[in-house]
Amino acid sequence: MRHSFRSIRLVPVVALATFASGAATAGAQSTGRAIVRVTARDSSGAPVTGAELTVTRGLHDVVATGTTDAAGHGLLSVDLKDSVDLQVTMRKIGYARGDRFFDAGPRDTTSVTVVVGQNKSAELAPVTVTARPNLRYASYHLDADDIEKANVPFEDGWDVVKRLRPDMLTSRGGCNTGVQEVWVNGKHIRLTLRPTGMVAARARVGAPARARFGYVPLTVMSEIAPEHIQELIYKDCFDQVAAVGATNALFVVLKPGVVYQQDVGSFVVETSDQGSSKP
Repeated sequence: MRHSFRSIRLVPVVALATFASGAATAGAQSTGRAIVRVTARDSSGAPVTGAELTVTRGLHDVVATGTTDAAGHGLLSVDLKDSVDLQVTMRKIGYARGDRFFDAGPRDTTSVTVVVGQNKSAELAPVTVTARPNLRYASYHLDADDIEKANVPFEDGWDVVKRLRPDMLTSRGGCNTGVQEVWVNGKHIRLTLRPTGMVAARARVGAPARARFGYVPLTVMSEIAPEHIQELIYKDCFDQVAAVGATNALFVVLKPGVVYQQDVGSFVVETSDQGSSKP
């Protein structure tokens, strides 16, 4: 009888402990919600109406969706979880894709403006494409849509290059050099920290057997997050570019709101349209 009584007394204690554990886990997964006010405009300042808005965390984790109204505004509620670095993407037929990275705090209202190229579709006559696809351009070019459509996990920017555009490491034209130089947002990056032996060995896993590359582009791309990349363009030895270090070079364009710091990596610097810039 005494044993049964003690068992009954333990039930509420165990239940309380379980509840506390669950609450702690929930707290670790969610830090609150934030409101994101998005304004979509073209380069002339005109609002982009009826555009699809998507807020993502990382590369594929969609946390909110919506559309812009007649004034080009959208209001989205976001669950912040354990990260405050978010990306809003605007898509509409006739416009270029628009991206903007920002950070948000719990119970905050963040205002973000996305500006895209002006819609010219109404001014152009229908065009029938008969030319063969430019395979060289396709193998030397990569954008944010290509990375998202891959729908596979990437560790870093180097993983994106070797898995999606291996020709950048072998030079499709037959240069036998691969990527030796790297530029980020128009800046030529030189003399970075050398990768460790483990990083250098891992860089060849999944890369073509004929891959040739310098340690600087390897180091830089290993420091850039895949979701931060807007566009990659590779120029091989046959491209005549009037700049030192612009041959056999990879040109990286980061999305708005993201910067790259040498030997540190890519990170979000803009909080909102009204907030101050900070890493």
